[in-house]
Amino acid sequence: MANSELAVACGRLINECLDREDGPGGGELPVIMLFGPRGSGKTTLLKEVAENAATSFSLPFVHIDCAEHPDIKVWEITAQIARRVMGHRWRQFAPVKLPRVVLGNLALSLDPGLRQEEAEQELYELIRGKRGIPDSARTLQEIFNLLGGSVPVLPVAGPLIATMIDRIARGRRLVDLLERKGMAWYRDRLDPGGLTDLARSGAAEDGSPAAAQIICEALLEDLREGWSRKWRPRNCLVLLDNSDSPSGREFLRALVAAKAHRAAAPSPAGGDPLLVIATSRSWQDLGHHWDRPGTLKPPEDGVARHPRRLRQAGHGDWLANRANGRRDRWWYPVLLPGLSRAEVTRMREATRGRPGRAHTGFAHALTGGHPLAVTHLLEAMAARERGERRDHGQDPHESADAREHGRDTGWTEQGLRGLPALDRAHAQHPFRDFPHDLEDLVACSAATNLADADDAGLLSRPWRSAVDELGDQMWLVPGPGQEKAPAIHPWLRRLLLRELERRHRRDGPLWDIAHQRLEALYTSREDLPRDRLSMVMHHRLARVDLTAAGRRHLREVVALLDGRFNRIDMAAWIRQYNWITSAPNRLPVTMSPDNLYGRLIQEPQDGRGDQAGQEPTDDPRDRPSPDRTGGAERLAVVRSVVVDRWFLSDPGVDPLRGRRRSVADGLRLLARYATSGRTILVNEAHRYDREDDDE
Repeated sequence: MANSELAVACGRLINECLDREDGPGGGELPVIMLFGPRGSGKTTLLKEVAENAATSFSLPFVHIDCAEHPDIKVWEITAQIARRVMGHRWRQFAPVKLPRVVLGNLALSLDPGLRQEEAEQELYELIRGKRGIPDSARTLQEIFNLLGGSVPVLPVAGPLIATMIDRIARGRRLVDLLERKGMAWYRDRLDPGGLTDLARSGAAEDGSPAAAQIICEALLEDLREGWSRKWRPRNCLVLLDNSDSPSGREFLRALVAAKAHRAAAPSPAGGDPLLVIATSRSWQDLGHHWDRPGTLKPPEDGVARHPRRLRQAGHGDWLANRANGRRDRWWYPVLLPGLSRAEVTRMREATRGRPGRAHTGFAHALTGGHPLAVTHLLEAMAARERGERRDHGQDPHESADAREHGRDTGWTEQGLRGLPALDRAHAQHPFRDFPHDLEDLVACSAATNLADADDAGLLSRPWRSAVDELGDQMWLVPGPGQEKAPAIHPWLRRLLLRELERRHRRDGPLWDIAHQRLEALYTSREDLPRDRLSMVMHHRLARVDLTAAGRRHLREVVALLDGRFNRIDMAAWIRQYNWITSAPNRLPVTMSPDNLYGRLIQEPQDGRGDQAGQEPTDDPRDRPSPDRTGGAERLAVVRSVVVDRWFLSDPGVDPLRGRRRSVADGLRLLARYATSGRTILVNEAHRYDREDDDE
């Protein structure tokens, strides 16, 4: 299902560029690159744009999926654009003729070994009807057919698919047009070789970038001339899906080079009316002006130039922030963001067999708003509500009473693992993008950002290897904290963490190894913030399980938070509490959350009970005088709010956020023991009360 919020934002951006009355008119237009990771809805969005364009009476457009045609040449794409533009007739507008594109394609069909005189003579004979084109030729469809199938009929979305071009000229009028405008333009552009040089360039072994650029220049000049003859309300639109395919990359490079050459001419011909919207799931070379998402480098002039998110993008923004370089100035990278909570709500309401209202927050939190994952999750939950459960998707601990009354207690990790989006064989699974660096990425998922993962020694390969792999596939997001170090997208990180659980090395489970190395990093680093011990405890909590050693880790976390209660500013205490309890977990999926909670909340039975008011060993300068207000009772409350919020922070453990009330009640209990900052604790408790998890 298309993301309507993004469709509206994309439509606004496109209309700004297409509108010749209130928009840029005959001015410069960008090449808009829509970037997003695998499964982010790029193709769906572009199809919706094409469907809307097909309903317009004044908008010629072309929709090409480069993944379906990875080997077509640039001139073949320009021919497809020409076919579409010339075949689009409006009664109130003059027809568009593209003689330079037509003649260029004819020249590229010639034998490159011909001498200039022979090549030009053959062209003259061809266009004058002596080599297969009769004088009565009425359509350019007949000329394209002479190319022997070298111009494919590419699929075009929407009801305006045209298989035949309407008549645009008859007999000698068409011949005169090709000779007078086409030949003259190529002689000026390629003097002295003219079209012969174009044919030779097209046959070159290096992919013929020169010929590709020239045929794009011919397209732009034809379009400029066609749009300048009479008033037209809208520009021309090209939708290029999967432009990271070889054919898409080649065409975009040639098009940008053509735009740059025309703009740098001694007498620029003026802007062209061609707007290109291209999608890509991998980062492309846009020059040095735009920073790839996740790139950390100081901007040269103090301005960070990260790609705009779609909702903030606009033609004016491109003009104000584009590069100064002759070629790079045409690029405008735009990011497709994840689904908002409101969008997930609308998707849930439109799902057949609608899942319960409380599932909105769960689906959004679990996937980080990743569109494909949300779609699969909602469909699986709807099937479950309809009674179409699979054995591996049903929680064995869910009671018959809960199922009868529709209370969803089954969406733990055990149920989630039955989703299509978690099947590694699925065509859109993120792991398909990382055939070589998956081992490194699995280890890195233990860290909250990749800079710390590298410093902790979790990367067996050079730092740039893993980061570039993630960044190139658009899976990087700004990490938490002021440093904003690059982090892994939440959905991909969740899948990697599940993989981390299953992997072992000679010296033990990879989960423990990774989190222990991160603990050691934060313990030894003096340049980290003073609350670095809370960073240690974040990973200590991740190592908690039902074993004696795992429960000792929980005791250490509780001792730290209890030891700092009333010793530091209460707002700072809450920040540390929230950070620590956001740790990932590897809790057993075969046990219900209530049973897990009961096991973890129990006092230890090894005779080494928690010691109230004492922190683990740390720099003595960081430890104020002891505070024992509340003693063992307060310690028990701290233990309960730690476990409650740890469960709450993971939608796989607490899918419907049932422990929200328990956290709020626990914070109110803690307020009774506070010597200062009680209002801060009470307000934090109210925040959990106010959260609307139904919508």
